[in-house]
Amino acid sequence: MMRSLYVFITFITLTCSNLYAQTPCENGMAGTYPCRNVDLLAFIPLSEIGEGANTNDIWGWVSPITAKEYALVGCSNGTAFLDISDPTDPVYLGLLPTHTTGSLWRDLEAHGNYCYIGSEAQGHGLQIFDLLQLDAVSNPPVSFDETAHYDGFGKSHTITVDPVSGFVICMGTNTYEGGLHIVDVSDPLNPVIAGGFANDGYTHDGFAWTYDGPDPDWQGKELVFACNEDEFTIVDITDKTDCYAIASYDYEGQAEVGYIHQGWVTKDKSHFLLDDELDEIQIGNEQMPYGTRMHMFDITDLDNASYMGYHEADNTSIDHNLYILDQFVYASNYRSGVRVFDAVHIDDGVVSEVGYFDLYPSNDFAQFSGTWSNYPFLPSGVNLATSMYEGFFILQPRLIVLNQDEWTLCGNDELIFDVQVNANIAFPVTFGVSGLGNVTVTAESLVDVGSATITISGLNQLPSGAYQVKLLLQTTFGEEYEVPFMLTYAGAQSEAPVLVNVPDNSIVSNGDETTLFTWEAISDVEGYVFELASDEGFMEIIETENLTVTNYLLTFDLPDGTYYWRVRGSNGCGSGAWSEVFEFTVMFVGVSEAERNSLRVFPNPADETVRIESGKAFDKYTIKDTSGRIVMSSTPKSRFSSDIEIASLSPGIYFIEINNAVARVVVR
Repeated sequence: MMRSLYVFITFITLTCSNLYAQTPCENGMAGTYPCRNVDLLAFIPLSEIGEGANTNDIWGWVSPITAKEYALVGCSNGTAFLDISDPTDPVYLGLLPTHTTGSLWRDLEAHGNYCYIGSEAQGHGLQIFDLLQLDAVSNPPVSFDETAHYDGFGKSHTITVDPVSGFVICMGTNTYEGGLHIVDVSDPLNPVIAGGFANDGYTHDGFAWTYDGPDPDWQGKELVFACNEDEFTIVDITDKTDCYAIASYDYEGQAEVGYIHQGWVTKDKSHFLLDDELDEIQIGNEQMPYGTRMHMFDITDLDNASYMGYHEADNTSIDHNLYILDQFVYASNYRSGVRVFDAVHIDDGVVSEVGYFDLYPSNDFAQFSGTWSNYPFLPSGVNLATSMYEGFFILQPRLIVLNQDEWTLCGNDELIFDVQVNANIAFPVTFGVSGLGNVTVTAESLVDVGSATITISGLNQLPSGAYQVKLLLQTTFGEEYEVPFMLTYAGAQSEAPVLVNVPDNSIVSNGDETTLFTWEAISDVEGYVFELASDEGFMEIIETENLTVTNYLLTFDLPDGTYYWRVRGSNGCGSGAWSEVFEFTVMFVGVSEAERNSLRVFPNPADETVRIESGKAFDKYTIKDTSGRIVMSSTPKSRFSSDIEIASLSPGIYFIEINNAVARVVVR
């Protein structure tokens, strides 16, 4: 899986009574919070999300209907839900109350369109909540009801969901000696027990995985990496009625075990990183405290995994939960905040801190307060984090940043922009692009933290349209980072329209007084702009229309006079040049409305023959041009109608007179 590193470009300081506003990390601070390469997008105090005593776990979910992103925030008194589709202005939607009583501990995960929630509260069981309800909240906040409930256990400490098999594994329950309690939620409204594992005692947390790593012996097996206080145990749960341990591992005497708490598998699926919640306080001491330690295992061979050592930070806070997205480790370390590490050199037992946001700026003491957990997996690239007694944070890592995340180009062959690499990733880095076909990318390789200028050429071979593009950063270690951006491209700007079927002043008048203007379609145009005015300079506009067709029908009468019209094409680049200006005259030669209505002329416009009909008998008809010159005069074959051959007339506007009545006709 490739890393999607999202861009954050412009920062605007907002003020709001119930949340801290978007604040960039500048000179090591985002407001009062110490930081590095991580910005604050929003903060909502605990009092604004359900008024519980503390927050705890955090998860995220994306609606398949609206594509909105939501935060699912564990609180002592229930689960709070927030619409974070605008991450700088989150909206608290409401609270799902706890099933029984409040508790410091609540753990939750989303799978599909459901959220599964456990708690240490006695009798709580497993709450199941249909997340699609969130799309329908129109007047927040509301109080939600659980959709379903599983009472196969009373309390639990943590839960994990295998994203492939969909089984929910509950840990630290009052069943199976506190080991794995597996729930089948294939029908989420009717959950049933599937089995469990008790042979290694209490499990604090776990990583569920339908195995697709490098060990051929375990391909396709359903595994749980169970963090069991003094060791982590790999359990095969493929047969839920006959789960068994593959192997158990500790620090092999290279370090003392405090409390093996939680962990995650790296991108290469060959390493397991875990946090030990108590080594900083049980093994270190006030005179010689340990720095925060992240422990590393090589799990290339699951039957013979090996301890690789630990990364020790300069700060002394207790570590709690960590998650890995592609090459980056996002670790929630109580009083030192969300710390971001690059694990590209994990084969050598090395991780490098590349960013952080300290949610507890007072100190980094090894105490149980500050950030509980974080969630880095949303498509937008934001990081959701809880601080136990403060509230809910939305953070924006800025590890790799473009100077712009959206471009509109018109006829250009090149796109030139800058990329800033803030993270100390595996240099040197070369650049490529995906999503633009066979274009050429030119850039010097980047050998250290800094910026590079990227030139993408060959765009003129692209069809006009909007493109979702990814800048690719490729390292010598085979890692590839992705930075998405949008490009709207249009070829050459549209030319002035070439007009057709609009002879001699370019109008077509019908007998019902409507007027049709037409022109010829032109290529590379998405639409047309039509203008009608009473002056040649188009200062007095009568009508302006944006059209996708090549004609415009005027459906109201114009007073006698001279008028002007023009048209131009438009596309993603804007509008092309105006056509030449066309002039036409509306004139009824002083004839009364009653007299005018006594004469019908059709078809109009006409090509070869025009027919005239009158409600009064007539003995003669006369055809004049716009200057008043008689161009044809004759006696009708019938006293009430006549078919007139007009093929000999030049295209233009003419007036037919009978009995002092006048009708206008266009000859094509």
